[in-house]
Amino acid sequence: MPLVRPLIRLLRSTLPGLGSLVLACGGPPVELLSASPAPPPVLAPDPAAPVELCPADGIAPSQLPRTQPEHETLGYWLVRTAEVADLDRPVLAAAEVSGHNAAMLRSRALGFGGRADLRAPIDVVALAGGLQARVGFLRERFSGGKFVQLDGTPVPADLQARYAVEITPEALARDLRAPVLGAGTEGVADAITDAPEPELRVALDLIPIHCGPQIEPYYSGSRDPDFDRNLCSMARPQEVVQVLRPWGNDLLLARTSYVVGWIDGRSARLSPPLAPAELRAFLDGPHRRVGEDLSLPLEAGGSHPLPFASLIPAAPGAAGSVWVATAEGVRTGLAEGPAFAEVPRPLTRRAVLTEAFAYLGQPYGWGDRAGGRDCSRYLMDLFAGLGVKLPRHTSDQAQAGSYVVEVPTELAEPARLVLLDDHNRRGIVLLHFPGHIMLYLGRDAGGTPMAIHSFAEYLVPCAGRAEGAPAGERETLLKVNGVHVTDLELGRGTSRTAFIQRITKITVLGPAR
Repeated sequence: MPLVRPLIRLLRSTLPGLGSLVLACGGPPVELLSASPAPPPVLAPDPAAPVELCPADGIAPSQLPRTQPEHETLGYWLVRTAEVADLDRPVLAAAEVSGHNAAMLRSRALGFGGRADLRAPIDVVALAGGLQARVGFLRERFSGGKFVQLDGTPVPADLQARYAVEITPEALARDLRAPVLGAGTEGVADAITDAPEPELRVALDLIPIHCGPQIEPYYSGSRDPDFDRNLCSMARPQEVVQVLRPWGNDLLLARTSYVVGWIDGRSARLSPPLAPAELRAFLDGPHRRVGEDLSLPLEAGGSHPLPFASLIPAAPGAAGSVWVATAEGVRTGLAEGPAFAEVPRPLTRRAVLTEAFAYLGQPYGWGDRAGGRDCSRYLMDLFAGLGVKLPRHTSDQAQAGSYVVEVPTELAEPARLVLLDDHNRRGIVLLHFPGHIMLYLGRDAGGTPMAIHSFAEYLVPCAGRAEGAPAGERETLLKVNGVHVTDLELGRGTSRTAFIQRITKITVLGPAR
């Protein structure tokens, strides 16, 4: 029994939005302050369709319910936020941000889902244990028919057989292209003796990082093609990728600083290995954050494409010079002008809001599918643009604040709103429920609490739906697929309930007291 909770935490950290696989996705509690503003009255559910019309799914309207055009503007929320807090005072000092980033590296609370130092020797026992737990979980999903191919047929036996092979530290250490930590495990010590230097390269394009040792997709029972459950994440252009070892004929076990999994060794576009000075620059910065898709002129001639939100390291020498990884190696370019922002920057509310709204309208993508961003990737990239490191997946991000407030299931909505307002005055607030996470914006001018997040869909009730009716009965699933501002009412009256009712954790970046 003592192993149950660590195992659950480990499983949640090894797959994107594991809560949604099981359920459905993207400091101690403080006293309720009597001075907090009274919450607005609970809003009615979205207008329902006639009884005879209740499609199973559809496309959300371009203007989401109760979200006004001004809600999706940066200026509006700068004004609203300035009424409750100083826009330009850092919520964490630079030293506190550094401490936070250090805590993200393999913290005990985060376990296998924590950030990794790609230069450090690998704890092969922990890595083998995490991968074994993951493939064991997936093996059970296959055998139970919960993960299937898109046409509903079982995952082929030859692919399922890959999940039956035990991943041990001794087996993993063989052919590992990195030094490992000794743990007194027989066979591992031999690997340490002749350990090679880490093989660290840079992604030149989107590189799918698969949860299991196959590139073929598989799906949950809904068989929604937008949700490939084998897609743990993607390495994005200009991110460092560590190749750990070959795996079978065509796969490579690899990791970034935030996820480990399998990549296609035949198609993954990677730079040549980085030299030590280049590696320090790419990992440690300082960086420039790219504010739009562009083609960066290179010093030696030509140019190199860079997508929105890329982080490229400053190069030694002239101000504005940066290093860019290419197929030929690292090249120097010039990154000046409004399209580039310095990273790190002070963690102020103005900076967080500015960065958050830069992604407005960007597409959603489960596991970064097709270059989109799911809820946790959105927040990870948003804060990375300021120099703050977050884990990759929702359940881990919910543990990654300066402090975390657990929200009891039975806590009434008025009390929930008081908590949100109280902690919003203290720092930057993330709202979590299983499978999803959002950035809290605060109250609009009418007193409605709102958030900005990347999400795929929400439910609306149809006329005649009875309270407590089962999922799918007289409710319609509307696709959104993007970064939007919403209130916390979406889903009210459905099997999923409203966002405000589902919140289980308030995660805060800022002083605890």
